[in-house]
Amino acid sequence: MKTIRKVFLSSMALLAMTACNNELSEQLASNQGGDVKFTMGIEGTSASRVAMEDGSYQASFESTNAVGIFVKEVASYSNLEYTYNGSAWTGATVNVPADGVYTYYAYYPYAESATSTAIAAEVSADQETGGYLANDYLMANLAAEAGQANVDLQFTHALSLVEVTLSGPNAAEDAVVTLSNMTTDATINLEADDVTPGEKKANVTMDKLAASMKYRAIVPEQTIAQGTALMTIVSKGRTYKVSYKTSDVKFERGKYISLNVELGSSSSAEDVTVTITTSQGITDWGEGTPVTGDATVDEIPLILPLGDELTEVIKTFDLTSDAWAKFLDNAATYADVAQFSIGEDESLEWKKYASLEYTSKYEDANAANSYYKAALSYFHSSPLDVSQTKIYKLSMKIKTELSQSATLDGELSENGASKLVITCRNADNSSSFATSTNQTFSATTVSKTPGNRNWMDFTIYINLAQKSTTVGTVPTTGNDLEKKGWKETSASDYAKFDLRFYTNNNASESTQKVVSKIYISDLVMEPYVAE
Repeated sequence: MKTIRKVFLSSMALLAMTACNNELSEQLASNQGGDVKFTMGIEGTSASRVAMEDGSYQASFESTNAVGIFVKEVASYSNLEYTYNGSAWTGATVNVPADGVYTYYAYYPYAESATSTAIAAEVSADQETGGYLANDYLMANLAAEAGQANVDLQFTHALSLVEVTLSGPNAAEDAVVTLSNMTTDATINLEADDVTPGEKKANVTMDKLAASMKYRAIVPEQTIAQGTALMTIVSKGRTYKVSYKTSDVKFERGKYISLNVELGSSSSAEDVTVTITTSQGITDWGEGTPVTGDATVDEIPLILPLGDELTEVIKTFDLTSDAWAKFLDNAATYADVAQFSIGEDESLEWKKYASLEYTSKYEDANAANSYYKAALSYFHSSPLDVSQTKIYKLSMKIKTELSQSATLDGELSENGASKLVITCRNADNSSSFATSTNQTFSATTVSKTPGNRNWMDFTIYINLAQKSTTVGTVPTTGNDLEKKGWKETSASDYAKFDLRFYTNNNASESTQKVVSKIYISDLVMEPYVAE
């Protein structure tokens, strides 16, 4: 939908601004049956304003904007489309008897299916891409006097405006601010002068303005209960959750709220003709209810604790948020040989662990496991901070069960410990980052075979500066060097990552079947800067 351009006043932390009620242009005098004009625009904005700059809360119509108009008492004048060309409005001519009293309703943006009692409004979940003003729904009504020549329709905002300003040492110009679990739809009833929020929910990415560290979004009226997650902020590779523990946060119709978040750091003589003329103003965003108390800003770890289940991912990650997953190259092929589970263990900090049991059968050509066949996986969806270092430290708890193997005679026996293998894939899943236990970084995998079934601490290092298409030891000489050797990375590589944990104790001709099981928990990933 066509946007209404905007001008903003400077923000105030945790306080909504009051409206500026500018004097409206003088209406034309009533006549006794001549032409009647609509003075139509957005209340509170001068007629000369044709653009909106960052720094004000006034808005005005711009060229190609289209509105819908209803005349309540005349059924044929229903949802008439009027379009603005920058200086005048054009649309169907409205003729009504001069001695009648009529009620006019209008709304923006025009929708062919709208009725005066049911106009569907739905905001975008990605307001950064399309701009937040593409979600600004407007409404107007006027009970005109008999013979009134000029019908002055002044529009008000039907939804609510949210502004966030970031500050602090960890606030970055490319930070992403997302409102959490917002109601995104509503129904506008012009006759009742009412807007009813719907039931659709989504996380709403806010629009980053040209002004430093300022973000805005438009959403339907709603209240965020105290203590409930209000937004998440991704900045400098860190993710923060923001909530208010001492008061509700109210997003109110026609009003805005501004929040500061510091990241620690023609007719007969008896008729009247109604036409559209020049643009006026839109009512300024009004004063919202202030939020009392301070916001709670909690940094979310790079790797979230385990939940109650694993997300199933087949072949390619198309996730939009962080998740623990069971990765399978082909669900049908590996359904019988790869078993994933979430278990409980009170000795762990997370109180939960993830496990993968893999059965390798020699007669099955697909049975030799690898990182792209069956793996426990953690997918991280936002960029990593490399402002201090490109080396990340990954600490965890791991254990394995003793492998069971079947010899040629079919007898199962315990046969040593299972091997756990770790690799970290780049954003487009084309390469793995350099990975090591001692920072020599000669390979893209780390393997560990614990000697017993007890939990052990294990630490590896991931170097985001190097990548290779090889999964394992990377060649430094030979014919494969140019194709499979180390390559330098760019920011697009670590815009997100995928950690994979798997076991590749594989069967052989002499050992017909091998059953291996690995366990992981309590993962912590953080930038590593040597002291």
